[in-house]
Amino acid sequence: MKDHISDMLTRIRNGQKANLLEINLFWPTPNFCIKILILFQLHGFIRGFKKTVINNKLYITVLLKYVGFQNPIIKKIQRISTSGKRIYSSSRNLWKLNNGLGLFLISTPKGLLTDQEARFLNVGGEVICYIQ
Repeated sequence: MKDHISDMLTRIRNGQKANLLEINLFWPTPNFCIKILILFQLHGFIRGFKKTVINNKLYITVLLKYVGFQNPIIKKIQRISTSGKRIYSSSRNLWKLNNGLGLFLISTPKGLLTDQEARFLNVGGEVICYIQ
């Protein structure tokens, strides 16, 4: 597997459709995926995640979040920039992305940021994914 981010987003999407409480990500899980999970947790899209090291291999368990019994917090999660087609956006064009709905994650020279943080810091970069 070459695209770990798409795999992680697909596992989260499928886990929410199946009403699972947690999903597992297989190794090797890059640090970039862990940074994405940290932002998802900070903005309340997941309950959290657990790191487990078994035989020098890192395993990640993502704890999914629901409202009520079967209503997932995440309505839509989509990969924007892929390995075959990179999508970049300047800070001026970030205003046109979501009109206040959802959250875009952008890889900038200042690190992985949300679209709101990138607009505040006036930096652009590669648009990684969209979550609502």
